[in-house]
Amino acid sequence: MLQRNILRQSVKGVRTFGSHGPQHGVWSNREKPAALKLKDEEVYRDLMNKIEPGKGPASIKNMSQRWSYHSPLLIDETFKVAYDLLEQESEKCYNRIDEIKKQLEQGSSADSSTASRLRDELATLEVDAEKFNPEVLYNVEYFPESVDRSLPVYRKYLERKWKEYDLPVTMQRLEQLHVIPDTMPTLDPKANVKVKFGHNTEPELAGWITPGRLLPSFAVSSPPTISVQEFDGINDKSLYSVLLVNPDTPDVPANSFKTSLHYGLCNISLNYVENTIKPLDLLLNPENRVFKEYVPLLPEKNAQVQRACLWVFRQEKELSNVQFSSDNFDIRAFAQENALTAVGAHVWRQQFDRSVNGLREKYGLEKGRVFHRVRRPYPLANHDD
Repeated sequence: MLQRNILRQSVKGVRTFGSHGPQHGVWSNREKPAALKLKDEEVYRDLMNKIEPGKGPASIKNMSQRWSYHSPLLIDETFKVAYDLLEQESEKCYNRIDEIKKQLEQGSSADSSTASRLRDELATLEVDAEKFNPEVLYNVEYFPESVDRSLPVYRKYLERKWKEYDLPVTMQRLEQLHVIPDTMPTLDPKANVKVKFGHNTEPELAGWITPGRLLPSFAVSSPPTISVQEFDGINDKSLYSVLLVNPDTPDVPANSFKTSLHYGLCNISLNYVENTIKPLDLLLNPENRVFKEYVPLLPEKNAQVQRACLWVFRQEKELSNVQFSSDNFDIRAFAQENALTAVGAHVWRQQFDRSVNGLREKYGLEKGRVFHRVRRPYPLANHDD
C-alpha cells in the first residue's frame, strides 16, 4: 500500500514526454551503437510519447484497428516514472563501465586473474546497462532476426528465446532419435545450430529445417547452409569443425550398422555476426576447409530410416593433415584426437524414395542394393538367399 501511494504521488507530479520523446539521460544522449536505437521515427514517437486517441500506434499495421485504440489509464505517467528510474540505474552501470575500461587501458590490473575478472564484470554490465531500454526490448521483440548480434544485450535476449523453445526441441529430437549417445555420448549445448538447403524452390523445404524432420532425397542433393549462433564469450578468430555422419549405414558382413562420414569441414572461422557457413563460400574459397566432400544420405531400398547427424565443434587450434576413414568413421575418437569440443548439433532423417537412384548416379556411387523387408538373424554376406 505504501509503495502504491508513493507511485501515485510521483505520477501526479510528472509531465508526459514532449512531442519528440525524452531528450536527457544516458539512453538518449550517450554516444552508443545505433543498433541499440529504433530506426523507425514513427514507432519511436509512439513508443516514447502519449498516443493520440483515435490515431493508434504505428505498430498496429491494420489501419482499421487503430481508431479504436485507447491507452490504459495513467500508462504515460507511469511509463515516465519507470523510464527515469531505469535510466538512472543504467547511468550507474555506464559509469562503472567507464571505470573498468580505463583500468584495462592503463594496465593498472596487471594480474591476469584481475584483468579476467574485470572483463567478466564488463560483459555483465554491458548487458545490465541496456536490458531494460524500451528501444532494445522493442527491437528484440519485433525484429529478432535483424538485431546486431555483436552487442551482448541482444545475444542475451536471443539466448533466452533460444532456451525457451528451439533448444528444448533440438535436445528432445537428439535424445528421442538416439543421436545421443549413438554418435556422441552427450552434449552441453552452447550454440544455436540451424540447417537449411537453399537450392530448393519449395518454401517448406528451402527454410530452416526442424530437427528430426524426414526429408526427401532430392531436397538434400546439395550441401546445406549451416548457421552457428554462439552466445558465450568468443573471439573473432574462433575456429570450428562440422561433421555430418550417418550411424545407420548397413554393415552387411557384421549383420549390423556402422557410422559413415558424409561431410567434413574444419578451420571454419565464425563470429557473432558472420556465423553462417554457405556452400558457395566454401566452393570459391576452400582453403583446406573441406576435408570430406559432401555426399547426401541415400538409403537403399528396404533399408530403415537413416539419421543425418550434424555436429558442430569448437577447435582449440587449426587442424592440418586430417586423418579419417569415411566408410567406418569413429566420431568420438576423431573429436578426442583433434581436441574438438561439441557446442551444438542438428538432425534430419532420410529414407529410400524414387529420387535416390538418380542421386547415386550423380555422385558416382554404385547402384543401390535391395534388402529383405525383414531383417534376418544372420549376415546376408554368408548366405545365398
